Amino acid sequence: MKQLLLGLAWILAIATGAAAGDNGKVYIPLDNAMEAVDTTLSNAKEHKKRALIIMGANWCHDSRALATNLQSPEIAGAVADAFEIQYVDVGYLAKNFDINRRFGLPVIFGTPTVLAIDPQTNRLLNRDSVHIWSSAASYSAVETLEKLNALQAQPAARQSEPEALARLTAQIDEFEQQQAQRIYHGYSIVGPMLASYKAGEKPEDFERYWQQLYEMRSQLPRDLQNLRSEAQLRAAAGDKGVRLEFPEYSAFDWEKPVRQLTETK
Repeated sequence: MKQLLLGLAWILAIATGAAAGDNGKVYIPLDNAMEAVDTTLSNAKEHKKRALIIMGANWCHDSRALATNLQSPEIAGAVADAFEIQYVDVGYLAKNFDINRRFGLPVIFGTPTVLAIDPQTNRLLNRDSVHIWSSAASYSAVETLEKLNALQAQPAARQSEPEALARLTAQIDEFEQQQAQRIYHGYSIVGPMLASYKAGEKPEDFERYWQQLYEMRSQLPRDLQNLRSEAQLRAAAGDKGVRLEFPEYSAFDWEKPVRQLTETK
């Protein structure tokens, strides 16, 4: 029920343009977004900062709210001292996904997605928490800075994994890749419907499709975090030959056979 209410609240927000109003519209289409990311990483390395690659869209109230907070007088100076920022437009969930994949994140779970990158190693520092920024409109400027300070404190070096943990991690990564493909397929279906919805049309099945996708992509990062925590515990305990139990998610309506879908309507 909570996920349903959150999904419906999101639909209301995109319809009314809530939260950030006309502010925070910084997600501008670029001729070469990857080149802009390269420049940001180079600047961060030169100035001994970390890079924030923020993947969002101007239609998304959470994306605009985050940009507005980052530019607020309360925290703008502190943010600029610690980070080089590049805003990346994902359109209607349709482009620039090569950027998150470059840093080892198979899929973005929502907008905005904030990638905190160590420019010395190009390592993604916050893989387990990229999803929290999809609720950026609920954070004050000060709360936003607190979360960024946590990213700044993340260690830059990656610790090597024992063999047992590496094996379990590989299982988790394979599962994540499989679910990422389902989400991307969902984006290819729902994205054009979202664009029509924002243009004032009412695409058939949009709200139902969006809700299904919202629930799955909201739950997946939490499940991945739990799986990685379990893997660390099992490996530390010396468990051998362990196979993790992976969650199953209901089929989206567009994944169901036509006959089954007709019967459920």
